[in-house]
Amino acid sequence: MENFLLLTVCAIFIVLACMLIFYLQTQQSLSEIRDELHEMQEQNVSKLPAETLKRDMAANHDKLVLLEAEISKYHRESLTEDEIKTFVTSRNQIQKDIASLKANGHWVGIPFEFEWAELSDRLPNLVGLYRKYEAEKAAEAAAKEPVET
Repeated sequence: MENFLLLTVCAIFIVLACMLIFYLQTQQSLSEIRDELHEMQEQNVSKLPAETLKRDMAANHDKLVLLEAEISKYHRESLTEDEIKTFVTSRNQIQKDIASLKANGHWVGIPFEFEWAELSDRLPNLVGLYRKYEAEKAAEAAAKEPVET
């Protein structure tokens, strides 16, 4: 009976040791992943001064506002390729500038600064036509794919 009890206690200690080793290795892996993600985020952050980032963001927003005004004025139903490129580049740059401002600690937020979601709410026609373009593009891609049966 003593041998069985001793064997059971040893087995429990071995299982606990294995679980401890697994836990420590998992924590080490997660720590490495966190460090790599942090380095990647630092690489994406712009080192430009806050005023430059804000000025760039405002300039890109102005391009989109002018495009929205033109679409509203002429009641257009589609975007040209140049307008699509302008929308995509301006949107990406605005999002990048916002991320840089937040990372640098210069982001004030609402009501003085808006994130992309709030900015896009103020451009309903432009965003709607861009979504329409993306939907048509996705439909064309789906039509080109062969159907498997």
